[in-house]
Amino acid sequence: MKRVLGALILALYGVLVLQKTQAGLGAELFWLSHVTSLILALGLLARVPLMVATGFLFHLAVALPAYIFYLATGGETSVVSFLLHLLTPLFGWIAWRGARLPLAALLSTYATYASVMAATLALTPPAMNVNAAFAPWVPLPLDGVAMLQVFNALQMLAQTGIAFTVWNRLLHKAI
Repeated sequence: MKRVLGALILALYGVLVLQKTQAGLGAELFWLSHVTSLILALGLLARVPLMVATGFLFHLAVALPAYIFYLATGGETSVVSFLLHLLTPLFGWIAWRGARLPLAALLSTYATYASVMAATLALTPPAMNVNAAFAPWVPLPLDGVAMLQVFNALQMLAQTGIAFTVWNRLLHKAI
């Protein structure tokens, strides 16, 4: 069953790759939500729980709240992106319900964030502002790239730590 879920996410990711590259937006594949959807899908397919936990934790803590905020503030989306943002945390929930996330998942999520942000800064055009790496989301009153990067990292650390704790204490038992 989990492999079917992984295959579905991977198929959606494949469509996303085609859409982004055909539109000249390949750099947007570096969005952390897309990367962690791929990590979760590959983890489900290869039966690697740490990969599933990493993708799930990032989506639960950061990607889904950010995506909801983005849509609520008038952001545009595609059907594929909507499905990835919805199904990735849902399939992660299915995979981890009834179980606690290991501490390694929290550390892996932090490492994934740091790695993808470094790649984003090195490989994506500043004008695209992938992962808000080059400029803050308006109306965040942050001045300078260094302050922005510190803010982003602290926010991600806090949200992920809170989601990890809440999942392990309460939510893993739900549904």
